[in-house]
Amino acid sequence: MNRTTLIIAIGIIIAACTGIYFWSEWQKQEFDASLPKPPTDEQQQSADDTAGGPWHGDEWHAEPHVADEAPPVQPVTRPAETDEMEAARQRVEALKLQLLPPSELELEHEAIMADLDALIEQEGTLSPAKFQKGINDILDRQRAWVKKFSERAERHAATREMEAEQQADRESQ
Repeated sequence: MNRTTLIIAIGIIIAACTGIYFWSEWQKQEFDASLPKPPTDEQQQSADDTAGGPWHGDEWHAEPHVADEAPPVQPVTRPAETDEMEAARQRVEALKLQLLPPSELELEHEAIMADLDALIEQEGTLSPAKFQKGINDILDRQRAWVKKFSERAERHAATREMEAEQQADRESQ
């Protein structure tokens, strides 16, 4: 009895899925048929040939308008840079350089990440002990990289503080 019920249930599920599939295909064909047809190349060419002038309300001009002379273009001039603006721009550029890691640290980090990806790809082929050793080695390298990066950030912060103090001293004089 259980086997017969199971076979009947599977048959009903298969019939329902098949019916839904064919119904959706039929709906898709009806939708595609209801869409407007794009113009053929000949219709597009004839429309392009007849397009001569513009519409104005209900009136069609067969000839295009002659372009009125456009006013002369005024060149955009930048205001003369003052010493303050130049100094501010230089400070912004210096800050941008300070925020970016030097290429040596960046390359080292990329190498660590590439090694991690390679180790993860080999996970199924390595023994658990070798895999764990590889993970530990990569973590040690990552910690050393973070330490180098932190030291560099601290140096830059100290430099910025010293420059700010010097700037304040200059302004107070």
